[in-house]
Amino acid sequence: MYHRNQVITVRSSGAATAFDAGVAVIAAVFIAMCLGLYPPFAHSTDDARYIDVGIVVFNPGIPADASTHSKLGIFPEIRKAEAKYMPVVLRQTLIDTGDWGVVRVLPEALDSSELLVTGTIIHSDGQWLELRIVAKDAAGAIWLDRAYNGTTTSASYPVKIDSDPYIGVYQRIASDLLDVRRQMSAKQLADLREIALMRYAAGLAPEVFASYLASTPEGAYSLVRLPAEDDPMLARVVRIRNQEYLFIDTVDEQYARLAEAMAPTYNLWRQYSAEQAQYRDDYEARVASRSSQGRRGSFVALEQTYNAYKWSKIHEQDLDELALGFNNEVAPTVMEVSGTVFKLSGGLDSQYTEWRGILQRIFALETGLPPAA
Repeated sequence: MYHRNQVITVRSSGAATAFDAGVAVIAAVFIAMCLGLYPPFAHSTDDARYIDVGIVVFNPGIPADASTHSKLGIFPEIRKAEAKYMPVVLRQTLIDTGDWGVVRVLPEALDSSELLVTGTIIHSDGQWLELRIVAKDAAGAIWLDRAYNGTTTSASYPVKIDSDPYIGVYQRIASDLLDVRRQMSAKQLADLREIALMRYAAGLAPEVFASYLASTPEGAYSLVRLPAEDDPMLARVVRIRNQEYLFIDTVDEQYARLAEAMAPTYNLWRQYSAEQAQYRDDYEARVASRSSQGRRGSFVALEQTYNAYKWSKIHEQDLDELALGFNNEVAPTVMEVSGTVFKLSGGLDSQYTEWRGILQRIFALETGLPPAA
């Protein structure tokens, strides 16, 4: 049985190496699979209309020229944390609609996802959010490729618990995705799921499964044929994919926990930065009209501007510390196999890459095929 709440650390000693630990993981997982401890999963839902969605950690959109960051209002550590926080909000928005299968946040793109969503942060502060969203299915069809933006008002703050000042942006993305899905027939959606599986299989064993798909130079995929339902090679592919999904679900939980911890301070920072920007705009408007009206900015207005600036800087420092923790992802991911728990350390993206490599080597050991390049 798979557990996430037990932690047993595997450490090398003496002449032992990371390779030895990797071999131990491979052997343990291989034995567990051979014993049938990891049975294939059914599809996420019996409803043929539903498909699974993978949301890749966003591109933070940080310019390479560091001298522009201050002028653009970009704090790199905070922006990198936002790139992981925002996919969690979108994930929850999709889940809340009840219109999708399993929705996961992915450390990196998995091209064999039934529907893969990627995003780039164009602008983000307490007043204005702009995202570039691209959604592409396993068949290579583009569902979305457009910018989404939203602004806040004084009523947006303070942010309610479990909400977001830009929730309307995420809801529009969810609505547009659903509009595309509703235009597809049940057969098209069923074919999409099969194409996703065959693309994953071809990635593991191209010499066996590549012929089941046809592709174009533009990146479109279609089914040529399907293996038999009782094909033992396909059964092994499904088991490997389910192991990858187990890891992704663990990563997904870590992102959700980190986002939950970050949300209160992050929302306060956005609130005070919005107030600071509003006071600054008001002040500039007063200066512009001073000559014609003969009025000067009041002490109260100046004090409000200073207080907003002071509190935004305090929360900026707190948020920067949280963002560093979010970006360093110090929490290890643990996987239990046959009664032993193995720890994958490092960032979640590097853990994911390591685990995928382990699973590919397991598949090669089990089938006798060379590992996929």
